[in-house]
Amino acid sequence: MKNWFKKLGCLVFVLMATSSIPRVEAQNTPIEASCRNFVQAFYSWYNVPAAKAGQERSPESAIKEKGSAFDPELLRRLNDDFAAQAKVQGELVGLDFDPFLATNAEPHKHYVVGKIHPKAGAYWVEVFGIDSGKKTAKPVVEPELRYKDKHWQFVNFHYEISKFPENENLLSILKALREEREKPAK
Repeated sequence: MKNWFKKLGCLVFVLMATSSIPRVEAQNTPIEASCRNFVQAFYSWYNVPAAKAGQERSPESAIKEKGSAFDPELLRRLNDDFAAQAKVQGELVGLDFDPFLATNAEPHKHYVVGKIHPKAGAYWVEVFGIDSGKKTAKPVVEPELRYKDKHWQFVNFHYEISKFPENENLLSILKALREEREKPAK
């Protein structure tokens, strides 16, 4: 009789463990789809085609118009950087590239979301550029997002290491720029 209860207990455990697998996957699918839709909507809004002259977006306009899409810490650091640059004319003391498109040149015609990678309570989303119907070989940027207070927020933007060897993400670049500004003048 004891043997039978052990076998039944093992069978119940196996059934419970395996039956929960599809539910876990099903729970990930809607959140990843929601994340994908949020990021794609942002990039479709942000990257207004050049044909719509006068409607171009900038990091500053994104912060003003879509501030709730950014984590408060990232928002504060970006605003600090924009304010520092606004105080200085003729000298570059802040970001010298578009942190959402990872370029200081002409942006790609379109941007499309690729794979989504859950990492340490956040989601990293591959974003590719599209020109003449061809997708870039590598992601041009990987926004990092968290779902907070029933909506998505960008918490950081990650870049290809070869583009920014010392600082592969926006927060570390903003920190390095702030530290450089705080150094005493020589």
